[in-house]
Amino acid sequence: MASFRRILIAVGVILIFAQTPFAQTQSRQAAITYQSVLERLLDNQHVINIVDDFLIFWDQAKDRTPEAQRRLWMRLVENKHRDYFDRAVYRTSDPAARQAMLDEFLVRVPSQVEAIREFNRSISDVATSPLIEAVIFFKMRFREYHQQRDIYIGLSMFRFDGAVRPVQNEAGVPDTLCIGAEVLSNYTREQIKIAVAHEFFHLYHFGFLFQQTDQVLAAVFRTAHIPLMIEGMAAAGAEEVFPYEARENYLHFAKNELVAQEDKLAQNAGRFLELIREGAAPEQYGQWFTNSHESEAPPRGGYLLGYQVAKRVLSSVRLEQMVRMTPAELREHAEEQLAAMANERILLMVSH
Repeated sequence: MASFRRILIAVGVILIFAQTPFAQTQSRQAAITYQSVLERLLDNQHVINIVDDFLIFWDQAKDRTPEAQRRLWMRLVENKHRDYFDRAVYRTSDPAARQAMLDEFLVRVPSQVEAIREFNRSISDVATSPLIEAVIFFKMRFREYHQQRDIYIGLSMFRFDGAVRPVQNEAGVPDTLCIGAEVLSNYTREQIKIAVAHEFFHLYHFGFLFQQTDQVLAAVFRTAHIPLMIEGMAAAGAEEVFPYEARENYLHFAKNELVAQEDKLAQNAGRFLELIREGAAPEQYGQWFTNSHESEAPPRGGYLLGYQVAKRVLSSVRLEQMVRMTPAELREHAEEQLAAMANERILLMVSH
């Protein structure tokens, strides 16, 4: 299977450059890099690799004092990519919180540097890059998708493996793929591909979902059904790009955690349905989309519920239709399917 995928990647790379005029081919062959291949796959949008700058920083900073490291970080990394760090990583954090995030990062990252270096090397290998493979397979499955913005291969201060953030617009609409290399560097190659496919599906979906007025954005996109459907559809989308993986891989669950939550699926469906109907605030439903074990919400439980809702809807429509649904239509499906899941438990109890 691995060799077959490499053949497909090679064919994809050949097709990318097949339209290059013959007179230019020989001069360009030596210059074909993973970045040129990836940018052609991404409709000529740029790939901004912050990891290269980080590795230069670390080679100079590794034996310095914390204060000297902070100064080097600002000069060699953060100030060069100010929009990325302001909008994708720090976001609304105040200066004190930013300082704390950077200090924590500089304490944690030394043990991760070699893994980050290897991750950077692996994605730069045209023949085996999991990033290139993920993009090729994603575009093979969702052929209508066209990249609209640059992507960042960056660092997330250990906050995310991948995220779609509003880096390249002033309106706050999530439009830019940002990769957290220090988190992905702990993943297997298969996990990296699935995570990247998940984030590309967000880009694909958001191209339709956020075609709304400012008033609609403010009112609707803070409701509980939105993250449920967004994350559930992205997990289902990654499954369609890379089928036949273990289900827990699409949800980023440990196998025993998935089994435990599946046993309580009907109960949790009823609990989340109440949050939607009550108009719960983000601080109430947000716990369902974190890995925290400190609240009553099951860790990442919203991902599993959203995935189950999406799979039920997909029994009658295609993902290409789902991505075009309005927030109101998505809410209708979320409530209908969560209610059905919760009622199945009641019917099971009555039957026994």
